[in-house]
Amino acid sequence: MNNRVLLVDDEPNLLQGFRRSLRGKYDLVLAEGGAAAIEQLSTNGPFALVISDMQMPEIDGLKVLSTARSLTPDTVRVMLTGNVDQQTAVDAVNDGSIFRFLNKPCPVEMLSGVIDDGLAHYQLITAERELLSKTLSGCIGLINELLSIASPKAFGRGGRLRQWTRLICAKLQLKDAWQNEIAAMLSQVGSIMCTSTGNATIGDLDVEIGHLRQQAEASSALIAKIPRLDMIAAMIRGQYPSNPPDQLPENIERGARMLRMLIEYDVLIQNRSPAQSIRYLQEFNTPYDEAAVEAFAEIVLGAQERRSLSVTELLEGMILENDVLTGNGEVLLRSGHELTDTMIHRMRSFIRNSVGVRQPIVVRVRKGILGAQQPLEPLVHSGG
Repeated sequence: MNNRVLLVDDEPNLLQGFRRSLRGKYDLVLAEGGAAAIEQLSTNGPFALVISDMQMPEIDGLKVLSTARSLTPDTVRVMLTGNVDQQTAVDAVNDGSIFRFLNKPCPVEMLSGVIDDGLAHYQLITAERELLSKTLSGCIGLINELLSIASPKAFGRGGRLRQWTRLICAKLQLKDAWQNEIAAMLSQVGSIMCTSTGNATIGDLDVEIGHLRQQAEASSALIAKIPRLDMIAAMIRGQYPSNPPDQLPENIERGARMLRMLIEYDVLIQNRSPAQSIRYLQEFNTPYDEAAVEAFAEIVLGAQERRSLSVTELLEGMILENDVLTGNGEVLLRSGHELTDTMIHRMRSFIRNSVGVRQPIVVRVRKGILGAQQPLEPLVHSGG
């Protein structure tokens, strides 16, 4: 548990006085001046609480506290000053999100009370975030697991969408890419409530869009029931905006357009090659995010290869193109999975027993990952 407190002032005697008075009660780190404080924040953080004097030469307390906020937003920030005018207070609240103000000279008893309150506030913030993170992670994992049982095809599509989204976000250097990934992974949960119109071709994609719209609405309605996933639900719903179109924040709209592009690509390649499908997206790109289409084109046509490998040649990070079957024909792993060491070890264990695994394993792999160890197979899509 983090209980570290950074105390900042340009008066060394004041700092040492606080150290003597508070010795043994807190895990104190002292910084003499703003430059020393920023050095501590950058190299010795994170701190649960930062208390900084306002009036210091060269680097003032406002800069120290705003830096603390930038580096570790959960850190609780307190300003110690002998001159709080209105503008100082406004700047402190806006730039540093100050928890408390303390006037100098500050009695040790008052400082100790504020430290106790600040540490308690920090523990409350971090405990809530940890609980939320674990709860959301558990909910998302459970939904994904149930989808893999109820609709393996939809689960496989969700896996492909998530991988493609991750690659596009990395290529475009998008912030908060995790939201796009979760939206891609959960976009298919509504499929269990919808009746499919079957596999679409380029000629009848307009018919399939009706089903995709219905699925997006069903998925977003289910996801919206989970607290704190409202932005994810909006991204899924925003693929096919209402008439008149919904007004969405820029990042949500971009994510929705990217998600629609990827889902429709996954429909197109059921009966078309990746190159033909990409050309369709480029020619009819009105509903899509243009930058995402171009990034995805480079990923699909210029950065990935399809290979047929033995189990012993598989590496973590490869994507299963087809289902992996045991020797007796049972599905061991569904297409769309990104291979992990655990999955690879599982396949190897089946090889060692009497059941076996049907080989070769067809995967999609980043260029150059295997060098010249394996002859390349032409990039031809296998439906399903």
